[in-house]
Amino acid sequence: MSNVCDDRCSVSKCDIFDFMAKHVGLTVIHPGGLKATRMLVESLGITSGSRVIDIACGKGSSAIYLAQNWGCSVVGVDIAEDLIQVARDTARQKGLNGKVTFQVGNAMDLPFQDNSFDVALSQAMLVLVEDKVRTIKEAHRVLKVGGKAGWLELSWKQEIDADFLDKVSNVLCAYCMTNVSTYSGWEQTFKNAGITDLQIKKGSNVRGTFFERLRDEGLVNMARIIKNTMSNKEIRKRSKLMQQFFREHDEYFGLGIYVFTKHAAAPFA
Repeated sequence: MSNVCDDRCSVSKCDIFDFMAKHVGLTVIHPGGLKATRMLVESLGITSGSRVIDIACGKGSSAIYLAQNWGCSVVGVDIAEDLIQVARDTARQKGLNGKVTFQVGNAMDLPFQDNSFDVALSQAMLVLVEDKVRTIKEAHRVLKVGGKAGWLELSWKQEIDADFLDKVSNVLCAYCMTNVSTYSGWEQTFKNAGITDLQIKKGSNVRGTFFERLRDEGLVNMARIIKNTMSNKEIRKRSKLMQQFFREHDEYFGLGIYVFTKHAAAPFA
């Protein structure tokens, strides 16, 4: 890949996820928003009695959403201490301390014993980790036999070429997207981790509509987001560039829900 942007802390050049979270102010940034989260939850069969681990939980938006809407017990894990603190503060403000807990942890070495959870889920995380196979195996390890694991990941709807990847990096500044796979590519990654019964659901609405984002973020935060965008020329410029890029390359951008059931103590090596 040529000429990857160097200044990744600035509004114009930071990675797309950092831009949306830190500069725009979005709290729900995974593909498809909470609508896609609901699809993932339905695929996993989560109930009020489920003990769930949300791997790479970020600011805890999805973990809190699960506890509020399904009544399940959720443990959120993320490697970033600052995000875990935000998640803890939000859960406390919403009176969910008894239902949702958060702790710092590495997805490739989860701080839990084998067979600890009924459900493991993660959203837009595999594109960020160095060892995807190890990460999948770790989720499998902490599941109880009969439990389900599910990932929501950005997925290419068709094969891409070097020119498109160069644009993703240098125009969109979406460095993590250079790790995205096609649906079949993700399937092979799971096979490499020993998963043989993978179920895949495909979707296309990666960004969601304005009203879906409003529902996800809530009126107060959406007003804050609009204010941030309108008052900062650099944020407006990059947001417009992103929207144009997604429109022009819509034929590539999809989302995938990848689910498997744990049938034995460990996947094959």
